[in-house]
Amino acid sequence: MGKRVDNDYIRPMLYLIRYDELALKSEYVRKKWEDRLINSIKRRIKSCNIRHERGRIWVYSEEDVSSKLRTIPGIHSFSLCYPCTLEDLKENLLKFVGRSLNNEKTFALRVKRTGDHDFTSQDVAREMGAIIQEEYPFLSVDLEDPEKEIFIEIRDRDCYIFDNIIKGVGGLPEGVEGSVLGCLSSELDLLACWMMIQRGCNISAISTDKDLSRSDDLLQVLREFKPDIESSIVRDKDDLFLISKTKKALGIVTGDIRIPSYLQDFSKETQKDDNKYKIPIYQPLIGLKKKHIDKFEKILKINPNINREYDLLDERPFSKIVSLMSDGIDSPVATYLLLDKDVDVITVHFDNSPFIGRENLQKYKKIIDHLDKSFNKDIKAYVIPNGINLRSFAEDCKESLRCILCKRMMLKIADYIADKELADGIVTGESIGQVASQTLHNLCILDQTVEKQIIRPLIGMNKIEIIDIAKLIGTYDTSISPNLECKIVPKRPATSARLDDVMHEEAKIDMKSLIKESINNAYLLN
Repeated sequence: MGKRVDNDYIRPMLYLIRYDELALKSEYVRKKWEDRLINSIKRRIKSCNIRHERGRIWVYSEEDVSSKLRTIPGIHSFSLCYPCTLEDLKENLLKFVGRSLNNEKTFALRVKRTGDHDFTSQDVAREMGAIIQEEYPFLSVDLEDPEKEIFIEIRDRDCYIFDNIIKGVGGLPEGVEGSVLGCLSSELDLLACWMMIQRGCNISAISTDKDLSRSDDLLQVLREFKPDIESSIVRDKDDLFLISKTKKALGIVTGDIRIPSYLQDFSKETQKDDNKYKIPIYQPLIGLKKKHIDKFEKILKINPNINREYDLLDERPFSKIVSLMSDGIDSPVATYLLLDKDVDVITVHFDNSPFIGRENLQKYKKIIDHLDKSFNKDIKAYVIPNGINLRSFAEDCKESLRCILCKRMMLKIADYIADKELADGIVTGESIGQVASQTLHNLCILDQTVEKQIIRPLIGMNKIEIIDIAKLIGTYDTSISPNLECKIVPKRPATSARLDDVMHEEAKIDMKSLIKESINNAYLLN
């Protein structure tokens, strides 16, 4: 790549901000989260001006703010742009190229267009590419591996020229999912907290007296991504209980791959004392190995090669678990990550026909075959007929709660199988904020379903990261192959359900009989 355009060339500086997961949300959620992202940018960059359209945010600043934009959750990438109009594109493009070239011999022009035009992106690329070559005859086109890439984004009559795409934190805007407490006593805790910050969690750090000095150092790293992060000292379970109440915490985050006993005891006692909720314990690192965290070194200024803590990630966290596995992208990845840690995994798939097609079951079988071959194992794979349960939810229960009711039913059946198989817990492919049933509020509701630990290896991962792993392990193509979507998914699913409401809906149907029938009709794949 060549040098970037001199910052003095553009005053005020104009940054094109991109986000990924926000664009996939409903119109209401997307607008709400865009506003939250814009407010985060304004808090971090006091003197900037901002405007936005769907899918893009523009930040105007008199100074270079790249270092700040890199650390704002929700920003997937950004570019320092040179703006012009469509009518002035030729003149300004040549000026831009002349300033940004640094002895490169090959180039590629990448054009993206939004709006109604009488030309295509390829038309612009061909015409402008020819003009560049005419002005700079020593340049030749190389679309595969160019020494210089130049980008043009056309939005109606406005154009934005840039030559660098800088990666941001990604994920969700700060705090959109709610509050959690984050243990901060080690670099593993630091990494776990950072992962949850980028999933939209408002983290409040907690540490013990003996870890206070180290916690302060780790806190400074997190403040790059969340400048207003608060920290509290926890001396006993009473302190932890009070802090969780004050912060309205919907979970506790730890970097340990085995939940510390004091957190396990606390989670159980909150359920007893509150008579309503136990607080979920989230372990974002549970599926990672030491080899997976190289990408975090530069971001968090860590060096796993000189810190023995990271060796713990390669240890086996459980002997045996039950995994809720669909035919989608996420749960096969979660299952694979634990198989890769030499955990004995038993999979449970819910056959939702006739509310979906039978193709889903065939995809599940294909994924199991692939995992069998990948690990040279004969994975025990259950299939649970779930259509009769879905029919009960559709006919007798509140539409907005169907997905939560269905997931709680699955967890109860998986809990029975886990008891039968002497398994340590239940694995899911949930990642915070990806769908309505996976908000922090709703995950807390799901955690009240069973006493066993619910293990969520993907809880702190972005969708792009999960997709990349699925491609790497060979399950992606099967997962995305065509199939029918569930016919009873609510139009407006609840994103912040109340446990009382959920239990009220469950009381309308005979849950025990449905669970018993599902278990009696369960079968194993050959």
